[in-house]
Amino acid sequence: MRSDALDSLAARAREALLRPAEPLPNRRIYVIIGAVVGLGNLVGNVATNPNSLGPIDIVFMLAALALITLIPLRPLPGIVAYLVCWCSLLILPGPYATDMSISHLAFLFFLGRFLRPGPSLLLLLVTVLTNAIVLIGPGATTDDPAANLGTLWYTMLMGALLVPLGVLVRFIEASRLADARQADANLEEMRLEIAREMHDLVAYSMSQTALRAQRAAADTSYPERARDEFAALEATASDALHELRLLLRTLRQPSSTREQPISTATGLGSVVTDLRTAVSAVSADVSAAGFEVTYRHLGDAAPSRIQASTLSRVAREMGANVIRHADPGAPVTITLSLGPEVIRLVSTNRVRDAGAHLPRSGTGILGMRERLAAIGGTLTTLSDDGSWMVTATVPVAGHRSGILLPPEEQP
Repeated sequence: MRSDALDSLAARAREALLRPAEPLPNRRIYVIIGAVVGLGNLVGNVATNPNSLGPIDIVFMLAALALITLIPLRPLPGIVAYLVCWCSLLILPGPYATDMSISHLAFLFFLGRFLRPGPSLLLLLVTVLTNAIVLIGPGATTDDPAANLGTLWYTMLMGALLVPLGVLVRFIEASRLADARQADANLEEMRLEIAREMHDLVAYSMSQTALRAQRAAADTSYPERARDEFAALEATASDALHELRLLLRTLRQPSSTREQPISTATGLGSVVTDLRTAVSAVSADVSAAGFEVTYRHLGDAAPSRIQASTLSRVAREMGANVIRHADPGAPVTITLSLGPEVIRLVSTNRVRDAGAHLPRSGTGILGMRERLAAIGGTLTTLSDDGSWMVTATVPVAGHRSGILLPPEEQP
């Protein structure tokens, strides 16, 4: 049992330590650390030895600042360049070894943090051997062996402390990343299981409810009032099924290949950033309900966050009305025009019974008007010879009566 646990721990440690470097944005904290240490090295040396520093000392300090900041971004080239700079400092007779003493601490830590354990320890050994040859070897360029020996011991001691510390930090961060990825994998499996259950149980039940209500509404043996209630039940079930299909389509799509978050793809949630994708998802759902849909988008103006969210909700209501009232044998068009001055969403369709069931300005139409009015938009409806058109219009962000919108409403 103990052997299995040790083997598992060792395998996890190898996986964590050999994991490729994280993306550059995750290294910003180390860039800041390198810059702070490099500046501390420069300011500390200038403050403690203002009269003994020459131009070449300042050059080495500035080089140390630049290279120690570069290492987190480009570890291997930065480390090699720093080592060359450090060895040059030790070889040249003019500058002092203390010119890079503080920045050297960050270098040793970065050596263990950004390289794998094997290469980092190998480079540490090479560094120590090179320093030993330069400082106390036959070619030593200074007459103070004690100072040279102290510099060598300082490098060895700091390396023995900071390189393993860097390796430990690398292991801890990699382990946390592995745990996060495992949690994501578990959530992914849970999400897929929820999607399967909702499809097999809820979606199936809703479909059966809508179908049976539709048949009952068409059965003339029932009183007219009962058939009206069945028709209302069918409409409600169809609307709920429409919303569910949008969610299931996104839930079944693996998150690793999903280009947009669920709120964007479905219109669910309070924030929608890609209006084209949200309206396209509504169009696809209407098509899946058995309608011949033509979806077009024009222009490239960027709506504000609140505009995208509101228009996505309006598009969902338009889609629900098409499924509820439109003639399945007639084409449906959904057009999204982005700019240059207004954003316009237009839906057109034929109605099942032009004489009796033309859509009216009920709660759905009223709700769309209220949503659009809240952001300075309008909704217009038009019926003509059995055809129905709904148009939602909002001004492009920044063009409302020639006045710039506040920052929170900007794209």
